[in-house]
Amino acid sequence: MDQNLYQKIGVTIGQLAQDFLTRNVGDRIPSVSEYQEKFHVSRGTIQNALAYIKESQGISLKAHGHMGTYIEGIDYARLQNCCIREEILGIMPLPYSVTYEGFATAVYETMKGLNFNMAYSRGAVGRIRLVESGTYQFAVCSQYAAEQAMREGSKVEIVMNFGAGSFLSRHVLMLRDTDGTGIVDGMRVGYDSTSLDQSKITERIIRDKKVELVEIKTQNIISGLKAGTIDAGVWNYDDIIAHGQVGLKVVFLSEEEYDVRFSAAVIIVKKGAEYIKALLEKHISKERVLKVLEEVRTGERVADY
Repeated sequence: MDQNLYQKIGVTIGQLAQDFLTRNVGDRIPSVSEYQEKFHVSRGTIQNALAYIKESQGISLKAHGHMGTYIEGIDYARLQNCCIREEILGIMPLPYSVTYEGFATAVYETMKGLNFNMAYSRGAVGRIRLVESGTYQFAVCSQYAAEQAMREGSKVEIVMNFGAGSFLSRHVLMLRDTDGTGIVDGMRVGYDSTSLDQSKITERIIRDKKVELVEIKTQNIISGLKAGTIDAGVWNYDDIIAHGQVGLKVVFLSEEEYDVRFSAAVIIVKKGAEYIKALLEKHISKERVLKVLEEVRTGERVADY
């Protein structure tokens, strides 16, 4: 058997394994002819790839005559070992709040049985680019950030939306002056250009105001306020609920200044990544994620991620 044929069978093994990762015991699988057409390879290549996966104990099949072939047993971890890329990689915000900790815990809970790892990075802009480049297969960000990125031409799509309050309870404006009531001319306002959420909310609340924007990482807003390098900044209210912020003023934003899409968590994938999209939709239950998230928030469950 020549090297090109070996390579072709290897690619087809990975494609079939990815297809099976989206299926359940009892599902009818496509025929060899249908897989031939789907993957543009010969009948023999499909048969060899199927034989390899069965021998690897990734899947067991049972033929039912004219009714087709059905999945009798499935081992998702072994199927992943048959894929060219064995590990599923996701990326989400740094878990500095109990909501982010709960969301990370929930995703790990629902992905049990798969070879999966989550990385953590600040800034939706960077996370979205890492999904576009293929470095990570999916990312967690706010609905607003995902939709804004797509409007600006990012080649990503939303797979799942977990609803208002799932990303964070809400954003608030933090002021250094405890007697302050909002943004006024002359203020130095913290601005994180790498965070679509923080930057867009900030742009809304400073509209028509003469202020100085100070580039600062979102997670440094509180320390910047306390150090006096900024006078105001948008912050995550969950952190205040958990830790309090003595010596600073919390100002809730109006409906005009805020949009609930900032508080809704979504999962995005690279546009056209149908296998990872189907795999995530199969394994990640919205109801289960929200239940685990609430358990971590209320202290019923210890965060584990």
